[in-house]
Amino acid sequence: MIRAPIVIFGTAKRVAELKFFVENSANFDTLSVIFNRSSRFARLQSIQCAMAGKNMYIRFTCSTGDAMGMNMVSKGVQNVLDFLQNDFPDMDVISISGNFCSDKKPSDVN
Repeated sequence: MIRAPIVIFGTAKRVAELKFFVENSANFDTLSVIFNRSSRFARLQSIQCAMAGKNMYIRFTCSTGDAMGMNMVSKGVQNVLDFLQNDFPDMDVISISGNFCSDKKPSDVN
């Protein structure tokens, strides 16, 4: 299951700083623990980022056991976004789903 929120900053430089932080393997374990607290079944598998000017799509790939689990994934993603806002208070979340995920629709991104 994939959820890809879109966030925006005042400058592209701040987007690059967040991308570096999120994609740094040293930070993945922390983000994974924060995500995994939201459910007994949902587990974060990977995070990828795509920059588009002052916007960034953060693509969370997760396993959800036997359930479709979109609610589980959304809760975990929200937990991570809340955590990231501690270090990036100028980050505005535009949408929890920026259509860079592909649940229930045809997509070329998978």
